[in-house]
Amino acid sequence: MNRTIIVRRNYLHFVKKYQRYEKRHSNIPAHVSPCFRVKEGDHVIIGQCRPLSKTVRFNVLKVIPAGTSGRGKKAFAGI
Repeated sequence: MNRTIIVRRNYLHFVKKYQRYEKRHSNIPAHVSPCFRVKEGDHVIIGQCRPLSKTVRFNVLKVIPAGTSGRGKKAFAGI
């Protein structure tokens, strides 16, 4: 687990009976190469690979730092 991160994938699941969506998530363990500097809150792009251990089947391909994501909250720039 030295070079493994847990990627949380949030998604919506439609419940037909109630005609509504519910929030769900899944945790995906992914291997991080030593050349990447990943911090908590960063967005990552992962790709499937051969099994590396009992649970790890994904590699980190790209790291998007938390501050540069376009979908995040914008800071208030007061005058």
